[in-house]
Amino acid sequence: MTSALDSIRAGEEQNIVLITLDCCRFDTAARARTPVLDCLGTLRQAWAPATFTLPSHMAMFSGYLPNVTDLPLQDYYSRERFQLWRLSRAKNKPRDSFGLMLQGDTILEGFRRRGYRTVGSGGVRWFLTKTLTHEFDRFMFWGPKDYLNWFQSRTQEDFALEHVDEIVAQVEAASSWFLFVNSIETHAPYNNGVDDIDERLTNIIGRGKPIFAGRRDFELEVDLSPADFKYMHRAQIRALEVADARLGRLFERLPKPFVAIVTGDHGECFGELGRWGHGFPADPVLKVPLVVGSVDS
Repeated sequence: MTSALDSIRAGEEQNIVLITLDCCRFDTAARARTPVLDCLGTLRQAWAPATFTLPSHMAMFSGYLPNVTDLPLQDYYSRERFQLWRLSRAKNKPRDSFGLMLQGDTILEGFRRRGYRTVGSGGVRWFLTKTLTHEFDRFMFWGPKDYLNWFQSRTQEDFALEHVDEIVAQVEAASSWFLFVNSIETHAPYNNGVDDIDERLTNIIGRGKPIFAGRRDFELEVDLSPADFKYMHRAQIRALEVADARLGRLFERLPKPFVAIVTGDHGECFGELGRWGHGFPADPVLKVPLVVGSVDS
């Protein structure tokens, strides 16, 4: 039986799911128990196109997924090998080196021109603006409106992957569809909506606020120990495990077949270089997981 990935290699249209795991660094995915991702495809370390959400998603919507450069290079993962799609305005490459040719300035415009219904959902504040959402036929936001408190605790309703019924309803009647989901489980404060609120984690985050995202308020050095940074990292690992289970429910409900790409938009420092968070150049911020595969039945 021909898989959805094989069909794209032949230049045939397939439904597409793109999932971004916000702030998820590569070693989080390598250490987490993720049976859904394990079944989907090979986990590879890729380089994110940027260090925070806005430019990283703008790059992905412009055709630049995170890129695997470590050997062996791999089809669908490495830009130097076979790519899933390519924008017509991009630098010329041999036609047999990519699947779908997309016309337009973004992949959203390209899929729409091919007759796809484009649906998106997200949960970090960048998706409250039109910058990242205006090209979707439908975009749904679930998440805390955390402009005043970046570390506001989330409830189950704040996670897009908890809204499978609403998401599936937006694509199930379409003959072709492109679905994007920004998964915020792995973003600070790392609570996942399933486990009880962790008071130790809340305390650590409260002490670490002044240095989050590379900041140094008045050169303040905060009281965070190596054990504190490890504790936050373990919370992100647990958050990914919850997101993986939610992904399984989404994949089960979506019309099949489809191609799925699951990746981090950027990573996170947990004490490396004395820093916490993202938004600055560092290996843990730029090294993200990438999994590509087809869900055929």
